[in-house]
Amino acid sequence: MRNLRVIAEEINTSAANYRMGQFQEIRRQIHGLSRVKARDIFTSQTIHDEWAFHSGGRKEIQFNIGFEGEQNEWFRYGLAFSLEPSHTLPDPLVLKPKALKLNEYLRQNQSELEDVRFWYYSNHQRSPTLPVIPIPEELIRIHTFLFWGKMTPRETTQPEEVLFLFDRLLDVYQYVEGNTPLRKRLAELHKGFQFKAGCSTKPESAVARSQAATKAIILRHNKLQAVLHSVLSQQYGEDNVGTENDTGRGSRVDLVVRASNKHLYYEIKTSPCIRTCLREAVAQLVEYSYWPGGNEAERLVVVSENPMTPDARRYLLTLRKRFHLPIYYQRLDLKSQTLGEPE
Repeated sequence: MRNLRVIAEEINTSAANYRMGQFQEIRRQIHGLSRVKARDIFTSQTIHDEWAFHSGGRKEIQFNIGFEGEQNEWFRYGLAFSLEPSHTLPDPLVLKPKALKLNEYLRQNQSELEDVRFWYYSNHQRSPTLPVIPIPEELIRIHTFLFWGKMTPRETTQPEEVLFLFDRLLDVYQYVEGNTPLRKRLAELHKGFQFKAGCSTKPESAVARSQAATKAIILRHNKLQAVLHSVLSQQYGEDNVGTENDTGRGSRVDLVVRASNKHLYYEIKTSPCIRTCLREAVAQLVEYSYWPGGNEAERLVVVSENPMTPDARRYLLTLRKRFHLPIYYQRLDLKSQTLGEPE
């Protein structure tokens, strides 16, 4: 089972492809530091057996990761205030003005973080998991740990999903720690989707430590994604095809094609059953395109290795005719690296 140090190092290594890759430089500028002690987000001094915070984060709102659950089976990631006294922070209530400043941000931008959750520990007792809300002032007290973020099963944690959220929360950090003006980001949510060309490099094979089946699915998905990117780049041009595009609403599209001023969304599934692929992918694609504040796509495409079946064809035709959803299916053949016509 992966320990926290392994996961933290995976996050550090992957950060170069994200805004968080420049996090320590951003910290240096905010706090007027002549230099930073480290370039990584997490260091050996801030990584512990069950939790870690960013280097320099003890006196700040901190990017925090850790294990939760009776058997440490869950992995949390997000922002936190630790109000536990320590040698480096004997009076943690000096953080109270920052906590109140965070409240200002949350009051203005709560809808931006609707997919994020809030919970806290007080005297080692965990609260229920709650929607993101301004902090009740009575919770800003010694021996309390306040957390805003997400949880995922420990063994399937991917550094990309952690960094994706960290990038979103970087605006929160910059407001709380710096002097940036408070902006109501809701007005920008319709512009939340930003097309980004390119294909993120991911492993396509690995020696599984555990949860072999889950890892095999992830690796298969990565391989399909790389091939799909290559095939569509030949058709539309490499500058018009991108993987893992941010919808601006807390989710990512497997692959997006930019065609003039319109976009095509592709969702990849690895199940050997086309019905299962459609069941899972259709819901995701509809959310990506039509959730309030999202970017409406011209076409929604489910991709898998399964051949089309008569029932699946009739199902998609019904969705297009009765509900006017522009949703299609294309089969990707890995051996020949070809993509079938939309059906």
